Amino acid sequence: MSLEIRNYTEPTIVTNDDLKHRSYVTFYFNDEIEKQYHGKNVGQEINPNRAKSLEEKQQLLKKLQYELHKALEAKSYPVVNSRSGFSDKAKQVHSDKLPSAKKLMFEAVRAKLRTDLSRTYKRDLKSVYREFRDFMLPGETEGPINSITTIRIEKFLSRFGSSGTYYMNKRRNLGVIISAAGRLDNKDLKMVKETKRRKAKAKLHKPYDKVQLKPILEYLKAHYPNLYLCCLLTYSSWLRPHEEVRLLTLGDFKKDWTEIHLSGNGNKGGKVRVVYIPDYARKELLPVLSKLGRNDNIFSMNREPFNEFYFNTAWSRAYKKMFILGLIYEDQTIYSFRHTAAIEVYRNTKDVYLLQKMLGHSTIIVTLKYLRSLGEFNSDELRDAAPQL
Repeated sequence: MSLEIRNYTEPTIVTNDDLKHRSYVTFYFNDEIEKQYHGKNVGQEINPNRAKSLEEKQQLLKKLQYELHKALEAKSYPVVNSRSGFSDKAKQVHSDKLPSAKKLMFEAVRAKLRTDLSRTYKRDLKSVYREFRDFMLPGETEGPINSITTIRIEKFLSRFGSSGTYYMNKRRNLGVIISAAGRLDNKDLKMVKETKRRKAKAKLHKPYDKVQLKPILEYLKAHYPNLYLCCLLTYSSWLRPHEEVRLLTLGDFKKDWTEIHLSGNGNKGGKVRVVYIPDYARKELLPVLSKLGRNDNIFSMNREPFNEFYFNTAWSRAYKKMFILGLIYEDQTIYSFRHTAAIEVYRNTKDVYLLQKMLGHSTIIVTLKYLRSLGEFNSDELRDAAPQL
């Protein structure tokens, strides 16, 4: 006969290189942290702390870890004491109830959502919070935050292994939540930092050839008017399509509609930003802007903008058709309009600082990396430009 098992976490070894220091295997079981120094609770004569060498001690610890894991999976932990009917270690209830992991994580996410973060970042934090909360065992959600092990987090992250970028984004966002939750409980939690890293591959947005631009824009104008205006503004004014262009209202257009003024909340860099609208783009915008009220979105034509996936969906449909027609090539995306404009400005001016301002980058380092990724700036150029002594 064995006690009914409700929940548990993976057993992990806690030890060091001092043979005299007591080592143990720990895990979370039925709302409590267990520390097993020997194999009595699995009916085994395993005593790693009586080992004569560090190598023997490590072998016995691994055997104890294995036997505990096997017993937990088989629902035979702990072995029942024949005299009392319960395990040797009686279950104790802590009088000073610690805040649960679930509560701390909820408070951490709620605090993050109240800060001045981008809508996309907040969405991603909420998403990984819900996914991890649903993944956790009942004992983990109700137990202390520091009882969650690195092994368990790696098991969760393995769900997102379809690409290095996807995995690392989930890892980063979960790390933000766990660290913030730990600070609420005055704990420095490093479980996520200790998980395996994967190399993330940056998505390539191959720039357009100059001869491609007009045919692509003409096709979009004829078949996808909103997407056409989005791409035109992305190219002519260096705006980001999904978070800056998509959210534009009539009130963002200034000086007889020759400039767009974005507040710190309206762009990724978090600073007030002013961009110029060339005459060819202004000419296309005038018929639309003249119909709007001050707070109306330029695409939905009312106060409520289209959802964040609107241009992604529209671009996916348009891309398939343009690719068949030979207008567009592989790895060319909606962001390629912005990249094409950046290359043209840099080739014409060689002014990285000017390009930084146009693109709305937070620092010039970001712009240098941007140019490097487009093949327009490399380490040799930096080396050749370095001052000599």
